[in-house]
Amino acid sequence: MAEISFDESLVVVIDEPGSCTDVEKQLAGVLFESGYVRESYAQAIVDREASYPTGLEFGEHSIAMPHCDIEHVNGPAICMGVLKKPVAWHRMDDPESTCNAELVIMLALNEAHAHLEMLQKVVALLQNQDLVAEIVSSDSAAEAYSLAKDQLL
Repeated sequence: MAEISFDESLVVVIDEPGSCTDVEKQLAGVLFESGYVRESYAQAIVDREASYPTGLEFGEHSIAMPHCDIEHVNGPAICMGVLKKPVAWHRMDDPESTCNAELVIMLALNEAHAHLEMLQKVVALLQNQDLVAEIVSSDSAAEAYSLAKDQLL
């Protein structure tokens, strides 16, 4: 897997997240402004999420992992949203149900097989509920990045 960009500039603490679509568009905007994704990326994320939701429920803290096809990506990157209010997110394992996502890890990957590798890293992060609790309690992008970087890179 090619080296994936992830730094403090790709972490957003969102005080008033609104809906999952609002969060997706905000994070996609960060990736677009940084040049990692094409203009089509934000809509591709929303469309894919409607058909194949990405909420992962595990323990007290749930995560969402929106991503889309590689043709919408210029270069590999991760954008992370720390939601100060949980957002109902349709679950990957049960699309009719939702979980209360507090952390969103948006993937912009340009290699088809890379999604599976990143899913494994995100699941490992999710299984460390103490670390997820620390990340979602972060008040700054710098703090959230510092806590998450070793797990995601």
